[in-house]
Amino acid sequence: MKCIDAVEGTAKYIISRFHKLFIEERLDDTEYIRNIKAIIDGIDLFTQDNKEIISEAKLLKQVLYSFSKELWLANLKKSYAENITSQDEADSPETNGYYNYYFDYIYNHGVYPS
Repeated sequence: MKCIDAVEGTAKYIISRFHKLFIEERLDDTEYIRNIKAIIDGIDLFTQDNKEIISEAKLLKQVLYSFSKELWLANLKKSYAENITSQDEADSPETNGYYNYYFDYIYNHGVYPS
């Protein structure tokens, strides 16, 4: 196993466990996304300080960001599918686009969109 695989696997495991806690404890989206950002930023700083481990630190950061966002979106879709009668409403492009924007905004700004 390469060092990058170990770092990525460990990071994904930590993100998955935190996501499970988010679901079980019904944490606020802002709290969850800000903590995910802290995890990803911490891993990014570690890999930048230890370049012998990985040469593509920015790529790893993007992979972890996408992984955490997909976990969050999948949970959101599951929650809405359980709570609404029309599946079309949950899967509409407008809804999906808004939630992508919502996650990105909180990730980048640390607060809900205005």
